[in-house]
Amino acid sequence: MSDSSNPTPPGFSIRCADAIELVTEYLDDALNSADLIAFEAHLDGCEGCTVFVDQIHMTIHLANAANDERLDVMPADFDGLLAQLRAQTDRKHPRS
Repeated sequence: MSDSSNPTPPGFSIRCADAIELVTEYLDDALNSADLIAFEAHLDGCEGCTVFVDQIHMTIHLANAANDERLDVMPADFDGLLAQLRAQTDRKHPRS
């Protein structure tokens, strides 16, 4: 009986949950030959896992690229925004 929440594509020896557990080792080229063959066979027949592996690979790529650049996440007018928030707080909760 097949587990519909964790499918095994027909003809493949690993389930999606198994493939997900192997992603890190796969991307690190650390799978033994039998697991590599089973993993790649699963990817060939499972679009969902292929998309997942692509997303993980892209996340790693973007994280590595971000290490080379400083990202400024502070708004351009941070001090002005902070002053507005303080003014709103003072109006709602006046000091005695």
